[in-house]
Amino acid sequence: MLLKLILLVSAALPVFLFLRRLLAGSRPTRLSQALRDFRRQLDLAVWIFLGLVGCVVAFAAGKLIWTWWEAL
Repeated sequence: MLLKLILLVSAALPVFLFLRRLLAGSRPTRLSQALRDFRRQLDLAVWIFLGLVGCVVAFAAGKLIWTWWEAL
């Protein structure tokens, strides 16, 4: 009888977990929150890097145009 009860609980557990996940939604865990914060910081770092590269390209293009304009 005890074996049948253990078997019933082990068979019902995945159904219970699936329904709880489906109906209750998900709460953010520490790992997912940390991953979200890391991705946000990485995204900010990439945008800062692209901004700096854009400034360098704009400065180089301005200097090239200025040099070309003086040569005329």
